[in-house]
Amino acid sequence: MTLHAFAVVIIVSILFGVADRGHADEQNDFSTPVECGRRHTRNTVSERIMNGTDAEPGNWPWMVALYTSNDSFRCGGVLISKQYVLTAAHCFANKNASFLSARLGSTNKTRSTDCSDEITRPDAAEQSATTQNDATQNAKVICVDVEQVCIPVPDDCNFFMRDIGILKLKRPVSLTDFIQPICLPQNCVEPRLDVLTYIAGWGKIEVVQDSYEYDDYEDYEDPEAEGDDESSAEEEISERSPSGPAVMVTDAHTYRLMQRQICLISKEECEQQLNRTVPDYTVCSTGGTCSGDSGGPLMYEDNGTWFLVGIHSASGGNCYEPVLPARHIKVSYFITSLIEPFMQWHINNEGKDKSVCATDDARVDCVTKFYGAYNMSVEPDSTEQ
Repeated sequence: MTLHAFAVVIIVSILFGVADRGHADEQNDFSTPVECGRRHTRNTVSERIMNGTDAEPGNWPWMVALYTSNDSFRCGGVLISKQYVLTAAHCFANKNASFLSARLGSTNKTRSTDCSDEITRPDAAEQSATTQNDATQNAKVICVDVEQVCIPVPDDCNFFMRDIGILKLKRPVSLTDFIQPICLPQNCVEPRLDVLTYIAGWGKIEVVQDSYEYDDYEDYEDPEAEGDDESSAEEEISERSPSGPAVMVTDAHTYRLMQRQICLISKEECEQQLNRTVPDYTVCSTGGTCSGDSGGPLMYEDNGTWFLVGIHSASGGNCYEPVLPARHIKVSYFITSLIEPFMQWHINNEGKDKSVCATDDARVDCVTKFYGAYNMSVEPDSTEQ
């Protein structure tokens, strides 16, 4: 075996080797073993998360919120190591890596003023003291700029774009009870269709109210919407039943991270519903996602450990009553072709390999076509994706 081949074997072993997972197998900073897929503050999740509920702090410690420089929430993301995040490629629109920054450690939407000014500190797992001060430190919001965004070399840039991107943060984050990486699929194993899967995100929610309640709702002050030109709620449907008052269905921004249980759909059923050929890198599910959920994780639990199935790409139409399947990008499809090589080259200080990542021009061109396929403008505004 050549020295180069031996080095490749070692790196692959580090990434995926100790796969029985005392779950300290993933070398997130590739110098010390880091546990993945474990929730330190809450070990179980209800099987009855059906129509969207508030996520408790620590429920999903790998959740990342991506914000623009003007403090507007843009997309979700998911932490896979101390310095790498997966999200949807379209979240960056036609901008460069500096367009978005990452915020971790909170289930609430935040502002830049909430960010901790700490740069480095020991991981929570290494802290011996459990004083109240430690708990306060543990719950801080960590904000990190994005150094680089890498998406696959473009193929289909339309309805089924390879809508996944791996972000390198400008510095590693310290792990706490509220900041932990999720596990990548083990040996590219996919969950069965009957496995309970979950999504989480800060996307819009739909509120159904009688008309007499709607006036009160209009007075609600969304903490996130302060200084925003857009209303925190927009009327979508107004129907009057024969025997009662009008029912108002509104889109509303949510301040809290929401969670929902959804069901996977077979490729055959998805193709039938979409009337399109579904590529192998796409996972379909029942609906329930909305604007703002893009880039977030589709995930499932196996023996107390959480694994990443997909990155949310597109919804199924109406958020409240989706008529089409939601589409997610299958993470296992891109482990050996994108995720592992991108991380490996950075570890070896060899920079970005052009054969793996699309050029910035190609990325922008592909994302522009993707937006066009949905009759949307690629020019970013304050709209959640």
